[in-house]
Amino acid sequence: MAIELANIRFHYSKRPNHRVLNIPSWSLSSADQAFVHGPSGGGKSTLLGLLSGLICPVEGQVTVLGERLDTMNSRQRDQFRAASIGYVFQQFNLMPYLNATDNLLLATRFLKRKNTRALNNEIKDLFSALNITEKEWSVPTRDLSIGQQQRVAIARALINKPKLLIADEPTSSLDKANRDAFMELLMPMVAEHQMTLLFVSHDLSLSSYFSRVESLDDFNHLQESK
Repeated sequence: MAIELANIRFHYSKRPNHRVLNIPSWSLSSADQAFVHGPSGGGKSTLLGLLSGLICPVEGQVTVLGERLDTMNSRQRDQFRAASIGYVFQQFNLMPYLNATDNLLLATRFLKRKNTRALNNEIKDLFSALNITEKEWSVPTRDLSIGQQQRVAIARALINKPKLLIADEPTSSLDKANRDAFMELLMPMVAEHQMTLLFVSHDLSLSSYFSRVESLDDFNHLQESK
């Protein structure tokens, strides 16, 4: 299994009486591509925070790629995330003053890769596969178009060859043309690299790209926790 959740309970410390997650169990098999939908503010980003080790559950077990994130310290979770998880953010979260190449190099810092030539070749190969032209490599990402930025964001998520790719509402601010272009870039790359993909969104029109589609409410049993 790529993901296994058991007896998850979560609330934010400032709102102890407002439970955000109550998940008895949920799992995702390796190389599966799952689409989880739900309304804004419904706990989707909190779930992804748990799965990426950015936050820890109040109760329960979070197992990702065979590792118990809930028993790790923050440094161990950071190292695990850098080595094993790719993340595509809602607003892409590129460093705007860095160029495309430096954004990818920044993503590799936790891994301390020493073979600079091999890494640079991997970056060039990714850029080529995603149709990022050589003249765009050295441009600050704030000066790139939305379409160019989304390509760089996908490349950054893939550069460490993650086993698990998480996408958090990455198309929510895109128009239909850019949204479709994003999905048509992302899905073949996921298949080619045989990655597990967890994609969350409130946009049900994207569900056609996935064989597994679930509502967060189907496994987040908040009514039972009250």
